Amino acid sequence: MLLRFCKLCYQDSGVSIINLRKYGKRVSTKRFKKCKVENETLTHDQINMKKPIIVCKRPIFNFYKGQTYSQYEEIPIASKGWHHSKAKGDYFHVYSEHELKSDQAIVESTFENYDLCPSLYKKLQELGFIKLLEIQERAIPKILDGQNTVLAAETGCGKTLAYLVPLINQILNWKSLLQRPFNSPLGLIITPTRELAVQIGVEAKKLSKDLNISTKILTGGKTKRMVLRLPLNDVDLVVASFGVISKLSTFGLYKLNCVKHIVLDEADALFHDTFEGKLKIFMNRLKIGYQQVIDENGMPKNTQLTLASATMPQRISEVLGDIVNVNSLTQIVSEKLHHVLVSQKFMRLGSSQKPYELLKYIKPKIKSKEPIIIFSNNNATCDWISMFLHECGIDNVHLNGNMPLTVRQGKYKEFKIGKVNILSATNIGSRGLDTFMVRHILNYDFPLDTSDYIHRCGRVGRIGSHEDCKVINFISHYLEIEIVQKIERALRRGRPIPIFNIMKNNTKDDLESLISSNDIQNDIIENINEENSIPY
Repeated sequence: MLLRFCKLCYQDSGVSIINLRKYGKRVSTKRFKKCKVENETLTHDQINMKKPIIVCKRPIFNFYKGQTYSQYEEIPIASKGWHHSKAKGDYFHVYSEHELKSDQAIVESTFENYDLCPSLYKKLQELGFIKLLEIQERAIPKILDGQNTVLAAETGCGKTLAYLVPLINQILNWKSLLQRPFNSPLGLIITPTRELAVQIGVEAKKLSKDLNISTKILTGGKTKRMVLRLPLNDVDLVVASFGVISKLSTFGLYKLNCVKHIVLDEADALFHDTFEGKLKIFMNRLKIGYQQVIDENGMPKNTQLTLASATMPQRISEVLGDIVNVNSLTQIVSEKLHHVLVSQKFMRLGSSQKPYELLKYIKPKIKSKEPIIIFSNNNATCDWISMFLHECGIDNVHLNGNMPLTVRQGKYKEFKIGKVNILSATNIGSRGLDTFMVRHILNYDFPLDTSDYIHRCGRVGRIGSHEDCKVINFISHYLEIEIVQKIERALRRGRPIPIFNIMKNNTKDDLESLISSNDIQNDIIENINEENSIPY
């Protein structure tokens, strides 16, 4: 009995000592005194009147719109002590300062304001494209003018149509002016993944239908069969994953000497170290000029370059410095680039807690049939999550770069059409895919590259998406905590999310498998209406 009371006494004295230390700090340091007084003088009603930006489990770390920190002040972050095991169970929410309403993205300009071919303008009207989105209004005139362009804007804001419309208009104007051999396209769109190539190719085929433009989608299949039996056709526009077009152009099966406009979609992924060597060799086959120069016949003498990405492409000078004058690139950058656009929750968990929290989170969503994408950092975890959910009686599909084409084919389509509502994926599913139906993203593993984090979050909050979209982040490992701390500091400073890779010297598992699968398996997709022909 006495021991118990002694213990209580000891605890009370400890608290008193801690409070005494805190009081000493407040007295000795003006900066801490000022910060503490401000937090204490805010009433409950005043806090509710402020718009929250960061709301934490521990309210002392809450952050509101208009709140600022001095230049030399140490920013108090909720994730500061997360390296300690006792921090498990802590969390904080981040809310967007930007409104995600589709009508705000629409501008007053219409496609009628541009000198487009009448047949193309009529096709745009048939497809329901009347008014332009903000990024389209800024980009289309520059691309039509023949300028080399960088489109850097948040996902789901209309970048694909921003370069497809001028590209198809150019092909319509050029096609009758130049005699070309078979398999010699005028336009070329390159992507890092086959899923993105198919998605863009389908949109290009819809837009060019009945316009006498031949569009080919090159992705996933068997290279040897293609080399031996490649069809020879008049091709105007090719949409391809990088591995496919690189190999076919090396063999001379597709000729690049007539390409007058090349688009690198998700350019930041193509500029990764693992792509760099092959990309430089490929781009050297093209004659990219400072700007398109038109000859006496009305044809450009050189090739126009367009880069598109949801994150500002890094290392442009390193990769393309010897191929194109970097000063010729006109940058069109969105104000929302690299900002948080949907509400998010960061949860500090132990590795053993993650499976339980996964089930706890997704079970209510299954009942209401809300589509969810679960992201992981490697192929093994992606496969394990899928098997774990199946064992729990939850239908799902998974997608990663190690999957053979025969297994991978049709996976994403099952998710997109609503046959299943859960997709387990690696970063291969984070870039460019049109996932307007998705309402929830769960980062089971937090990415070690912030550009991957931005692309994953970009699967929700798109134009046309449901308004109530959320991102949940599980944080457990040391490096994940380091990244979250940097992100939280940037958000409290009102700055965009910094772009960095905390594992700069390591090669990404997903990109390696992505390149190898693209190099080994290649094919042509002829009929986009046949479900089995699309490698989703």
